[in-house]
Amino acid sequence: MQSPVIDVLGVFLPRRLELSWAHCLGILSAGFVCKVLWGQYGILRHDKLPSSDLGWPIIGKTLAVFRMSLEDFGRAVMQGRAVRITNFFFSNVALVSYPVYQRYLHRLELDGELTPAWLTSTATVLGLRSVLVLPGGRGHALHKRLRGKILSSLAPRPTLATLPRLLQLVRAALDALAEETARHGSATFEETAASLASKASTMMITAGLSPELQAAVEEQLDEVFSGLVSLPLDLGRFTAHGRAMIARRKLTSILRELMDCPNLERQNIIRDLAKASEEGAGFSVDEMVDTVFTLLVAGRLTTSEAMPEIFVRLSAGRDWAARVAREPLEFHSVEEDSATLRVVRESLRVRPPAGAYRRVCRDAIDLGEHGRIPPGTPMAVLIGNALKDMGADFDPDRWTPEASRSDFLAFGGPQPHACIGRHLALLELQVFARVLCREYDFVAIEPELVPNPKSPIAKVYKDGLRITITKKKSAS
Repeated sequence: MQSPVIDVLGVFLPRRLELSWAHCLGILSAGFVCKVLWGQYGILRHDKLPSSDLGWPIIGKTLAVFRMSLEDFGRAVMQGRAVRITNFFFSNVALVSYPVYQRYLHRLELDGELTPAWLTSTATVLGLRSVLVLPGGRGHALHKRLRGKILSSLAPRPTLATLPRLLQLVRAALDALAEETARHGSATFEETAASLASKASTMMITAGLSPELQAAVEEQLDEVFSGLVSLPLDLGRFTAHGRAMIARRKLTSILRELMDCPNLERQNIIRDLAKASEEGAGFSVDEMVDTVFTLLVAGRLTTSEAMPEIFVRLSAGRDWAARVAREPLEFHSVEEDSATLRVVRESLRVRPPAGAYRRVCRDAIDLGEHGRIPPGTPMAVLIGNALKDMGADFDPDRWTPEASRSDFLAFGGPQPHACIGRHLALLELQVFARVLCREYDFVAIEPELVPNPKSPIAKVYKDGLRITITKKKSAS
C-alpha cells in the first residue's frame, strides 16, 4: 500500500518520487534565489527604517558603483540625506553622514559596541588578528595591546629616522620618470606612485633584507592588493581572491623567516613587535603576520592615490609649488605646520585614502529623526563626503593647526581604528612634494579622473596620468 505521505507529495512531485537532477537543481536554485532576495528586501519589514534604495534584485546598485566608483556613488545615492540604506556587492548597507555618526554612533564606537564590517574578501586577506578587523574600544583588550605596540613602533621619532631612505626612494622614482620623459617625450605617473608607496610601506618591515627578497615582497603585495575587494571565491590562480590568498601564503612564509632572523636591522619594525614592552607581550606569529599585512596594505592604500593628486595640484598651482620648494628637506617634526603639510592635507581632503569606513552593531540603533538601523545591518560612515563638503576649491590654507586638529578626517578621525601609519604617510608625502618642487620641473598633461576598470573603490587618472618631468640643472 502506498504511503499517505507519498499521496500528499504526489500533488507536487512525480508519482514515484523520481526527481531528476534538473528538478533538484531547480529546487535548490529557487531556494537560493529566495534566500538572497529575502536578505536584500527583508529589511523593508522593519519600522522607522531610513530612506532606502535597494536597486535591482540580487545585484542591487552594484553596476552603478562600478560605473561611477564607490566614492562618487556614496555622494550620488545620498542626494542630500543624512542616512540612506542601499545595496551593493550583494549586501545591504546603511550610508551614514559624518555628523550623524558623531551624534549617535561615536560614543558606541568608543564603548566597543561597534565592530568593523569589512567585505569578506578584505577581512580574509587582512587576517582575523588584524587591528583593522578586530573590534576596538572599551573592553577589547587584544585590539588595545596590538594597536598600542604598533603605534609605539610607528611613533614620530622612529618614523623620522627613515628620512634618508625615503629621500633615496623618492629621488630614484623621479629620476626614472625623468629618464622616461627624455626617451619618450612623456611618462605615466600612477604606476610609479603605486610602486613608491609599496616600497615606502615595506621599508620598515624589510629593512636589512636583500634587494631580491624586498622585490619578492613587493611583487606579492601587488597580488594581495588586486584581490582585496573582490568576490570571495578562492579558486587559486583562476580568481582575484584566490591569487591574493596564494600571495598571502607566500608572504607569510617570508615573514616567518624574518621573525626567526636574529640579525634584523634596528629600524625593522618586526624586531620591535616581537619583543615584550610596556605596551604588552610580544606578538605571536599569527598576530605578526596579520599586523604586517595590515601595514603593507594600509601603507600603500594611504599614499598611492595621494601622490598623483599632489603632483596634479602642484603642477596647476605654481604659487604653492614655489612655497613648497623654499622649504628644507630636514624635518624636526612630522606635523610641524608648513606649506608642504598644508598641501598634503588638502590633497588628502580632495582624495582621501578611504571615503568611508564600515561598522556593524548587533543591536538596533536609533538615529532619532533619521530613523532606526536594524540589528546587524552594516553601516558605512561617509568621511569622504564630509571632507568634500568643506569646499570645491583647492585651498591648503584652510589647514591651520587648529583646523587640522578638529576637522582633518582623512585618516579616520578620533576613533579606535584610525590610521596607524599616519606619521609615516605624512612624512612620505611631504618628502615627495619637497623633492619634486625643489629638484624637478614638472607638468601634468590634461589630468582627468575616470573610473578604475580594475577596482570600483575610487577613480584614477586617465592613461595613468601622463606627465613630463626633468631634473633642474641646479639639482644635478
